[in-house]
Amino acid sequence: MFKKYGFLGIALIIFAEFIMLLKIEPFSTWYIPIIWFGYILLIDSIIYALKGNSLLSNRPRKFIVLMCVSINFWYLFEVFNYFLGGWKYFGLPESLIVAFAMGTLSFATIVPAVFETGELVEQFHLFSKMHRKIKFLTNKLFVNILIVVGLIFIALPLVMVSPWMWILVWTGFVLLLDPILYLFHNEKSLIMQARKGKYNTVISLFIAGYVCGFLWEFWNYWAGTGWVYTVPILENIKIFEIPAFGFLAYGAFAWELYVMYQFVRFLFSRTKFHGIAGIRTQVLASRRLSPRPS
Repeated sequence: MFKKYGFLGIALIIFAEFIMLLKIEPFSTWYIPIIWFGYILLIDSIIYALKGNSLLSNRPRKFIVLMCVSINFWYLFEVFNYFLGGWKYFGLPESLIVAFAMGTLSFATIVPAVFETGELVEQFHLFSKMHRKIKFLTNKLFVNILIVVGLIFIALPLVMVSPWMWILVWTGFVLLLDPILYLFHNEKSLIMQARKGKYNTVISLFIAGYVCGFLWEFWNYWAGTGWVYTVPILENIKIFEIPAFGFLAYGAFAWELYVMYQFVRFLFSRTKFHGIAGIRTQVLASRRLSPRPS
């Protein structure tokens, strides 16, 4: 069954296109978050129609969490942008508070959009029959080397300014965090899934990165408030506004968002577990030390 909020999503997309074409303020300034929330509502409704459950319908708390981590993840990438200069924004509201609110709301859609799109691709089970296992990754030495390389990839762009450093940014967190998840036998690890011959999620996410990437660039191309790229690598060969070379990173970017999210989940689950255990230990200790009533 197609959820009713899916029709709201369609209405938001049409509304966003309408206000963008006619330059109706203040709505056209908020074009990007409006159209992306419309997209998320629509895709989520399609997923529900296909499998009988979806993120918004059955896991609304997770959706809110995804929005929160999405904001934080993108502001982290803005730190790299500060050092490397990959993009800049145009058409922002004069009020810094309004500009910050609009940007934050836009950033909140990034991870949910990628994950929803990946889940939709997964429903077609195009890659479920792939069972080729990657056996060489059972070598812990190799996995540890990946962690070191990932750490170098993340640190180097902060001290060496070059447009080529973006290659390291869009792959570094995958190389650093996913092997850590793998070493802790986390089933969500991309390496763990590949080792077991399960590729449906891995490849679906990769495709989702390019689907969302195309829509980001398509909708941004017409927007009055958006971003332009300042990376001088094959800048004359573009897909809308993004250099074609930069567009290639969207698949890895989807993996990166997924791995970062799973790593945050892993950290919080362990912190919660040990925190409860610690409290329990302290309670038991205090009971042993408490004087008995006479």
